[in-house]
Amino acid sequence: MVTITSNKEEQGRAPVYIPFKTFITAIDTLKPGIPPSLDRTVWPTFSGGLQSQTLGAFKFLGLIGEDGTVNPILKTLVNADDEGRKETLKQIIRDKYAGAIALADKNASYGQLEDYFRTYDVQSTTLYRIIRFFLDACEYVGEKCSTHWAKAKKTVKRAIKREEGSVRGKVVPPAGGEQPETKANVTTVQLKNDAGTVSLSLSVDLTKLSSDDWNWLREIVDKMNTYGQSKEEEN
Repeated sequence: MVTITSNKEEQGRAPVYIPFKTFITAIDTLKPGIPPSLDRTVWPTFSGGLQSQTLGAFKFLGLIGEDGTVNPILKTLVNADDEGRKETLKQIIRDKYAGAIALADKNASYGQLEDYFRTYDVQSTTLYRIIRFFLDACEYVGEKCSTHWAKAKKTVKRAIKREEGSVRGKVVPPAGGEQPETKANVTTVQLKNDAGTVSLSLSVDLTKLSSDDWNWLREIVDKMNTYGQSKEEEN
């Protein structure tokens, strides 16, 4: 029987939203040896944003503490064979996603699943990635889901592509295969108490950004916009 470490801090942390395959890769990366604590450098091939998201995923699942200290459950997950890993991860999923599992047991609709994860107050793109990870994890460990969620993966993938498209905008390369001109965009927000301003300057080739870069950039832009809106409401 595996003992799963739970921390009260996890209740305020957004569920995992990295791709499930990335999560498995992150686990496999530790097979040569697990350090006593994890930081972003243990995944040198990941982008900076993905490194941070992976650490957050490990913390939510109780694999490491808030300071990165490795919990015994992570060692079990890394060192187990394929069946052992699935059994261990199944216990973790049932523990950390107890509310969603309860909905599955009631054969809830996909809309009810969305409503459940919306209670974490996350952006729409993050919401769909959270659901994607949960459904992929359930499939991997053999956890039975609601019959109404059978086609949800396609719905989630379409939603993610739609949300990514709203961020990227419509970029059409010129004829001849030339890349569109890179343009600089600047967003500025006023800090509270007249402490000054913070500006975000973007000068990127939209056709060359990776999916990870888009996710990381979207989070920054969302935070800038949300902060700016809250400041305007105060005024």
